[in-house]
Amino acid sequence: MTIGFHIMKTSAAALLLLSSISTAQAQDSVNEHILDGTTINWSYTANGAAMILTFEDGLASYEWVRGRRAGNSASDIPYRSREMADGVFLVSWDQADRPDFITLVFDFDENIMASTGLIGYGTDDQRNLFQDGIVESVER
Repeated sequence: MTIGFHIMKTSAAALLLLSSISTAQAQDSVNEHILDGTTINWSYTANGAAMILTFEDGLASYEWVRGRRAGNSASDIPYRSREMADGVFLVSWDQADRPDFITLVFDFDENIMASTGLIGYGTDDQRNLFQDGIVESVER
């Protein structure tokens, strides 16, 4: 009985491993610009700073509309995105001219977001970003 249990457990683990490999391979072929045609207005919970972020033709553009960065903007930033679950999107980009590496997660069903990043990487002002926020509106 014990041997049978271990065989079943090993078989289940192997099946899980094989299914995760095929899932990873399938995700490699996923459209990396799934958010093209989307504009997101969101703000950070901690300080109220707000950004309007637009995705089009594989490029992101943003403008800070509230907070100490209000008026700052950037465009033509190559981005990658992936839908992690229904209405939940992962987005990342590298802005080498700043230099910033940003990762955002948006949950359009719950109207929440989270960000993490390395701001000013490779400089004396390098710092980590780790904040949450509110999705104020989404146009798709």
